[in-house]
Amino acid sequence: MIYKNLFKNTENLLIIFKWALQIAIAIFIIWVFLNPQTRLHSIITISLMLIFYVLQSYLENKALFHKELISAICNSSQDLIVYKDYKGRYLYSNQIFLDTVNKTLDEIKGKTEFNILTPKDAAKINKITRRTLKGKVIRKKIQIENSNKIYDITATPLVLIKGVFGALIIAKDITQEEKLKSELEDQEQMFRSVLLGMPIATYLKDLNGNVTYENKMAMDFLGLSDLDNANKWHYKEKRADEISKEDSEIITNCKCITREKQITLKNDDKRWFEVTKCPIINHEKKVIGICSVARDIDAEKTALEQRETYVATLTHDLKTPTIAQIKALDLLLNEHIGPLNNEQKELLTLTKDSCNFMYEMLSTLLSTYKYENGDYSLNYEKCNIISLVEESINELDAMLKEKNVTVHVHTEGSNFDTDIDRMQIKRVLTNILGNSISYAYDDTQIIVTIKQNENGIAFEAKNKSAYINPETMDNLFKKYVSHAAKFNKVGVGLGLYLSKQIIDAHNGNIYAKSFEDNSNVFGFTLPIVNEAANVS
Repeated sequence: MIYKNLFKNTENLLIIFKWALQIAIAIFIIWVFLNPQTRLHSIITISLMLIFYVLQSYLENKALFHKELISAICNSSQDLIVYKDYKGRYLYSNQIFLDTVNKTLDEIKGKTEFNILTPKDAAKINKITRRTLKGKVIRKKIQIENSNKIYDITATPLVLIKGVFGALIIAKDITQEEKLKSELEDQEQMFRSVLLGMPIATYLKDLNGNVTYENKMAMDFLGLSDLDNANKWHYKEKRADEISKEDSEIITNCKCITREKQITLKNDDKRWFEVTKCPIINHEKKVIGICSVARDIDAEKTALEQRETYVATLTHDLKTPTIAQIKALDLLLNEHIGPLNNEQKELLTLTKDSCNFMYEMLSTLLSTYKYENGDYSLNYEKCNIISLVEESINELDAMLKEKNVTVHVHTEGSNFDTDIDRMQIKRVLTNILGNSISYAYDDTQIIVTIKQNENGIAFEAKNKSAYINPETMDNLFKKYVSHAAKFNKVGVGLGLYLSKQIIDAHNGNIYAKSFEDNSNVFGFTLPIVNEAANVS
C-alpha cells in the first residue's frame, strides 16, 4: 500500500529516480575500478545510466509543464480554480477562490473541502472530487448554500504515466445566468399559459412557416390533432401561396396584418375568422417568428349580412314612395294644380327638402350595400374635375348662404380631365363639401385646392372647424362612424365610408387631417389615366 501510494505522487517518483541514478553512478564507478578490462559491462552500465537520465528529465519536464500550466490557468482565469493531489487535498488555487472562501493559500494547502466549507457544500464537492480522482471528467451545476451562488463545475483528472496524481477543478459563477434563465422560463410559461387560456385560436410560427406552438382552439383552426405533426396543418397545402405571401409581408415590413377569411375546419365546416398576424421581435429588433390569432366571426358575419340585406331591401322599397313624394311636391310648388301663397310655398319647400334628404340617405345606404357586395360597376367617362367641383358647390348654395360661408377655389396645373364615374365622384365631392360646410364656423371661408401633377389629380377642402381628436380621425372612414352627435347634428356615419369605397374603386386615395388651430382638411387623389377605365 505504501509502495503504491508512493508511486502515485510525482514528487516522490522523481526522488526515487534521482536516488536510483545516483546509486547507479556509484556502482558504475566502483565496478570500473574492480573490472577495468570488461568493456561490454561498461557499455551496458553506461546505457542504463543514460536511460535513467532520460526518464528523470522527462518526468521533471512533464511535472514542470503541469505546474506551469496550472499556475498560468489559475492566475489568468476569472473562474474559481483549485488543484488537488491524489488524496483530494488542496495544493494550489487562484486568488478568486481564496477570496470566496476567505482563506489564504497556506490555510487551505494540504486540507480538504471539509476543513473549508459547510458539511453540506463540502459533501457536494467531495463527491465530484472522488469521481474525478477515479479518472472521470465531471461537468455539473451545483448551488453553494453558504454563498447562495450557482456554479458550473468542470473537474478533470491529471494523469501521469498510468496513474492519476491529482485533479484540476474549475468553477464558473453562473448565478446571474441561471437567474435570468429562470425568469425567462417563468415568463415563457406564463406566456404559454395565457395563450392556452385564450378563447381564440392562437399559434406561433418560425421563419420557415412551421407551427411551433398552438393552443387547443388553434388545433381545430389549423386542422390538427394531438397525433399530427404541427408542420402538416390542414389548409397549408390548399393556401400555401397566400400564407407564404402574408408571412413574407410581415417579416419584410415588420408590421401586423389583419384579414377576414373563410376557413374550412377539420369537420369540413366552413366558418369566417378574423386572422391577425404579428411579427415576434427579439432584443436586436429582428423578426424571429410570427404570432397569429384567429377570432371566430362567423356569427357576426352572418348577422352583418342579414342586417345589410334588410337595409338594402328596406332602402330599395322606400326609394319609390320617396321619389313619388318629391314629384308630387314639385307639381304643387310649380303651381300646376293651383296657385300657392308664400306660406304654403315655404312649407312645401321644407317638406321637399326633407324628402330629398331622405332620398339621399336611402341612396347612400343602397350604394354602400352594393359596393360591399361587389354589385356596383363604375361607368367611366372623360370628365373635367374643376367643372364637377363647381357644379357641386352650386348645388350646396343654400347651405352656404345659411351659414354665411364662402368657398374659394384654387387650381394648380393645366389638364384636369380624367376618366372617372362622374356621378360617383360627384357624390364624393358633395359629401366632402357638404361636411366642410356643415361643420364650418359661421362667417368663415372654405379653401378648395385642385392640383394636377404627373401622378394624378388631387382635391382638397380646408375649413375652419373644431379640432377632431386622433381616435375619431382614425375611424372617420369606417362604417357607421360619425362625429355628428358631438355637434348635435344628424348623421348615420355612411357618407365618408361610401366616399372611401368610391375612391378606392377608382384606385385613388382619400384622407382627412385635423389641426389644433381649429382647421380640418378632407381630400382625395385620383390617377389621370385609370387602368380600370380602359378595361371597361
